[in-house]
Amino acid sequence: MALQNAFSTEYAKTLEYNAKHNIEIEKYRQETFDYDSNSVYRIPGIEHPENLLEKMDPNDILVSAKALYEAYPNLTLLQASDEGFWAYLAHVDLYPYVRAISDRVYEDDFNDGKYINERFFYGFGGSMYHPLQGLWLAVKYTIDENSENPYKYTDYLIPRYDLRITYIGRYKILRNKEQVLGMLDFMMKHENDIFHEYKRQRIRWISQHFNKIGATKKLMTLDKEFYIKELERVKETIIRIKTDEDVKNM
Repeated sequence: MALQNAFSTEYAKTLEYNAKHNIEIEKYRQETFDYDSNSVYRIPGIEHPENLLEKMDPNDILVSAKALYEAYPNLTLLQASDEGFWAYLAHVDLYPYVRAISDRVYEDDFNDGKYINERFFYGFGGSMYHPLQGLWLAVKYTIDENSENPYKYTDYLIPRYDLRITYIGRYKILRNKEQVLGMLDFMMKHENDIFHEYKRQRIRWISQHFNKIGATKKLMTLDKEFYIKELERVKETIIRIKTDEDVKNM
């Protein structure tokens, strides 16, 4: 099997710069992206998956996220931070998929660099906002290999954009997998009695609560069960959280 290709970091940065400054945006109207083949290199040890594009579904983000992760299950977090890798996928291997979820590029007079920056790069924010990298990371931090259903938490998180991006993904807690799994376990259990309302404020309070615990305990060393038990212990306080002022004062 062939090795996976990637763009050089410099070329990925150039493409992103061009998008930000509305340069060569017309390329994104084409069915095949015209890229510089001299800026491509093979990644040692990472095999190019077969038929990945066919497994990606623009109408089903969960199916796409799982297919993408399963195509590259052994990426290290360092490798997964390589913007050149994701830029190559977005502009070559999975270009039709990214275009399909960015429907404005099909307009005959399309010429919006800001839109491209948001849809193909990091215009909305950090790595979780990237159309491919964000999906891979969301699976990476929620897959539970020790469970009968490894995707139990993934199935809950990924379809909920506000939870995946706004409430959890944008914060550093995503890097602590046990904390994420513990929080999701608690949320799934109390979806209807606690998190049916005031979700943003309550998740924000929970995050701050664990940050305070982190002053005396190493959060990265604690398992999922610790987080679940701690949230059950403070459940009544969480229920009282309804406003941003409550987050600050409780």
